[in-house]
Amino acid sequence: MTPRWHERDEAARELERRLGVRAERDKSLAEHTTMRVGGPADLLVTIRDRFTLRGVVRLARGRSWPLTILGRGSNVVVDDDGVHGLVVLNRSGGAVVDADTAVITADSGLSMAKLATLAAEAGLTGAEFTLAIPGNVGGAVWASAGAHGGEISEIVQSVAVLRADGSEEVLPREALALSYRDSRFKREAGRGEVILGAEFQLQRGEPDRIRARLDEIRRWRREHQPLGIPSAGSVFRNPPGDRSAGALIEAAGLKGRRIGGAEISTMHANWILNRGGATAADVRALHDLSRAEVERTAGITLETEIVFLGGESG
Repeated sequence: MTPRWHERDEAARELERRLGVRAERDKSLAEHTTMRVGGPADLLVTIRDRFTLRGVVRLARGRSWPLTILGRGSNVVVDDDGVHGLVVLNRSGGAVVDADTAVITADSGLSMAKLATLAAEAGLTGAEFTLAIPGNVGGAVWASAGAHGGEISEIVQSVAVLRADGSEEVLPREALALSYRDSRFKREAGRGEVILGAEFQLQRGEPDRIRARLDEIRRWRREHQPLGIPSAGSVFRNPPGDRSAGALIEAAGLKGRRIGGAEISTMHANWILNRGGATAADVRALHDLSRAEVERTAGITLETEIVFLGGESG
């Protein structure tokens, strides 16, 4: 068991006194991830607006507190020992829709599914694919997410960030270094930057066609993905070319393989499911097995798409 953070009681009091934020001690993070595994946070705070997000991050950095920002927890596996320090659950979900310019400005804690819904309600097209991205705006930009033929890089125009020194900056799309499941925020250039929000450029569209596209995406997901069972989504990136990580794992004979309560999905081999009682160690073991077997059978090293958080992982 990882020793708990010795400054947490003092930090909890200061968060309450200075920002009016209540911090929960030893709060399980499993319920805040889609895989439903993992241990507790030393301290967990939930923020619901951009102003509070700024304040908590600046205070934590000024005090040199260990800091982790968690969104919807969709591509995250939290270690069984939990996460050291302060964990900020980002629920900053404000959004402004300008139907005349077809622009949506959203806080980083807004869910991508909500972005798709807001766009559809305003008669704006281009964001339908975001319905299938289970994370929030900040996580989707960080990961350069995509689904159903659409990519965040195609619609994001700018991103507001809180820099490591506490200043703020609006970065244009050209400065984000977006590529397949990669961005500046994963690299040295974006080290220490916290995404506060983003601006998306869409187009005016035909409401009936937008609704039909959303229905099509919902139907495809029901038929091809193991929805309703705890998972972290796609485990590995697809290799370059036309290769599929799921097909490679299936060809290695791993579909349906179980370790503890974790299982490689029989519907989609690039998904690891929590069939009940799974631990983070079970999930990690299946991840490592898949990677090793694909390398052995196909000579391809799969790149991990999910983030292993806490413990010795970070």
